[in-house]
Formats: sequence, C-alpha cells, structure tokens
Amino acid sequence: MKLFSTSGIRRKVSELPPNFVVKVGLAISKAICQNTGSNVIVARDPRSSGPMLEHAICSGLISGGSSIERKGIMPTPALAYHTHKTNACAGVMLTASHNPAEYNGIKVFDKTSMGLSPNDEAKIEEAIAKNDLPIQPWEKFGTDVEVLGSELYNKMLLDAVADIDFSVFKSVIADPGGGAACETIYNTYQELGINLISINGMFDPTFSARPSEPEAKNLTQLLETVKKQVVKSGNKTIGLAYDGDADRCVAVDEKGRYVPLDVLIALYAQFVVEQNAGKGLIITHVDASMLIDKLVADAGGKVKRTKVGDVAIGNMVAEEIAIFGGEPCGAWIHPKYHLCPDGPLTGLKILEWVVERGPLYQLVDSVEDFPVNRVKLNCENELKQVVLKALDEELSAKDDFKDILKMDGLRLNFEDDSWVLIRPSGTEPYFRVTSQAMTQKESEERLDNYSKLVEKEIKKAQK
Repeated sequence: MKLFSTSGIRRKVSELPPNFVVKVGLAISKAICQNTGSNVIVARDPRSSGPMLEHAICSGLISGGSSIERKGIMPTPALAYHTHKTNACAGVMLTASHNPAEYNGIKVFDKTSMGLSPNDEAKIEEAIAKNDLPIQPWEKFGTDVEVLGSELYNKMLLDAVADIDFSVFKSVIADPGGGAACETIYNTYQELGINLISINGMFDPTFSARPSEPEAKNLTQLLETVKKQVVKSGNKTIGLAYDGDADRCVAVDEKGRYVPLDVLIALYAQFVVEQNAGKGLIITHVDASMLIDKLVADAGGKVKRTKVGDVAIGNMVAEEIAIFGGEPCGAWIHPKYHLCPDGPLTGLKILEWVVERGPLYQLVDSVEDFPVNRVKLNCENELKQVVLKALDEELSAKDDFKDILKMDGLRLNFEDDSWVLIRPSGTEPYFRVTSQAMTQKESEERLDNYSKLVEKEIKKAQK
C-alpha cells in the first residue's frame, strides 16, 4: 500500500476521511515512536480542513501512546525546526503545501528536521496495511497540550541576518498568499526594522485572494505593486512570495519582474559558493537547469543531483555535507540552520544576498538560462516501470552520452552539459520528457527524438 509521495500523504480532502487520518496517527505512534509516550509536535496551515485533520491525527497519536504538543497554524519549516530543537520524536505538519484549498495532507518530520526517510514511510504504510495499530490502555494514553507560537524558529530567523543592514531597501513587498507564513513574516520584518508592505497577509482558509502556488500568473497583484512602488523608491523595492505552508519562496526584482526560478537558484548557489571561499558542494535534482552547474563551477564549487523532492535533496545535503541544496520551485535548504526547505529563511537570505551583491535586477540581467522544452506522454501507471526498464536497456547500450543518471527516471547528460530527462510521474499516468540544450533548435530536436522513443516503448508495453 503506497501512501506517501515525494511530499508526504497528499490528497483531496474528500479522500482523507477522519477514520483514515486516525490510523495514520496510530501508525506514527507505533512505527516511529514505538508507543513509548514520546513527544510529537503537530501544526497545520490555514486551510479550512485543517482543524478536522488536526483532531483526527491527534486522536490517533494520543491513543497510540504519544504525547502531543499542538502548535496551531505555523509554517512547515517552523514545525520542522521546533521538532529538531526540542528533540521531539516526530513532527506532523497538516498541509498540502502549494496545492489548492480542496487538498490537504500529512507530512511527517524526524528529529533532524527532515521529512521521513522512505524506510520510515514504509513502516507507517506497513502498519496501516496490516492494521497493526494497537490502541494503548487508557492509563498509557499520551498527553495533549496546546503551545501556540514559534519563538525558537523566529529567533533563528532573526539571528540568521542579525548583522545585515536592510536600509538599502525602501520597502520589501511580501505576499504570503494568506498562508501559514503571514504572522511569521510580519513579526520578523518588524523586528528587523524592514519597511514591509504586506499583500494577502491574513490567514485565508480557502486561498481566495490568489492560488497557493507562487507562480508568476498567480502573483499579478504583487508584480503590479512592486512596479508602482519602484516608481517611488527608485529601484529600491523588491517582492517576495510564499506558498501555503511557506516551504517555498520566490522573488520579484526591482523592475517588477518575476525572477525565473532556475535563474534565481543558480545565481544564489553561485553566491553561496563565493561566500564559502570559492568551494563547496551544491545539491539539486535531476530536473534542474544546467545553468546551476555553470555558475557554481564559475565560482569554484561542484553540483550533485538526486531525485526530485525535498526529502531526497535534504538527505544528500546531510550525507555529502553540502553547503546549500534546493529545487528551482523555491524549496531551498540552508543546512547551516536546518534541513527542511524554508521559505521565510530563504526570503531573508535573498535580501541579504541583494544587500551584498545587488541590485537583484542587475544580477538577473547578467545571465541567460539555456533553452528548455517539455512534453507529457500518457502512460498507464502499471506500465511505467516496464517502459522505463526497456528505455534503460536501449539507451545504456549507446555511447551518445557523457553519462546517464538513473536515480529518478533517466537523465541523459551530453558532453556539453546539455541533457534530456525521461521521468515517469510519481502521481499521474504519464511520462515527462524534458530537454535542455545550448540552442532552442537543438533542445526541440532532442525533445522530439526522445519523445518518439518513449512513445514507441509505451506502445510496445500496451500490446
């Protein structure tokens, strides 16, 4: 029984009935905390379905023998950080992150501040599949306490940029989208003396003001507000936006332009390496731009890639002692502080970077990303591994590539660092094929060639 995706258990709320959520709580108590009365921290984002899930998951945890500390609404990274700093057995975040309000989910963190490993997730899935969910005798039930606020996390944010002079900005316009970061952003920026203009800065259970995902098309109000403010401030205003649970952050430069996500992470990764005396390892995933490799190499660092998903990146950051890791979507990990993608911390670190190297628009204009093209090809879920195996055998027999990365689909790396990624979706019935090359023509031609190859193998598997 597969319940966990790359970001925990995430479904439409109609597919998260309370009796199932209770079972997840019982399974966490048994598989992760061994029914020992260990402490579990529980928090949620502002979704209207959050209280229902909170009551259900807490019922399972308590009756399974775990003591719970309910933190109310807080960002996912705050929950992960508190779990780590208080040495709790686990942290449970009730969120569907950037997904629409009709979704919700359960993401579990261990005491290192990372999402659970695949092995630990499998233990939870096994306990539920076997209905091995013992309810403890009443005298061994866990305790329940509500401790609102995120003081430990807020202090970390303040300490992380304590020596930075933010007066270079006439204003910073932040759009938490009515999500979990609303109070954190307001309180932190007030403490730092930043002139904050807040958009969608109150908890919004239905994300009625804008969709939760901070894509350019969803940030019209932020883009327009930055442009208007820039007229007054003379290119001394930038914008930041977050998703529903604040594990992502994106930026709008001083010209009111949404900064391309691959460009933003590539430039920041270069800065991190430069700040580390021109050395250090950066971790990203197989679907990220080769611009990251170029800029990091220019600074003297190295890049390693892993599977898509913040847990895979966090694990490799920890194992390889990397100095930074992240996904282009805005989920960045700053290992000096903890190992969960952290939107509020990323926002402050972007401001720090701009203070030291900006303005942001000049940094963005100094580079140009390489052409990338993508396509999705329908493929039944049960055929994905058959198709992937056939493609692996065929492509591995060729000598057209510098190497092939196989940890998450097949990434075909060419001598000039251009690449093609063939990857089955983890949640939907199709393959994604992505091509990035030095020129648009080359990228399109490779996309066409390898898409046809994937389609051929899908048709074979369907016979």
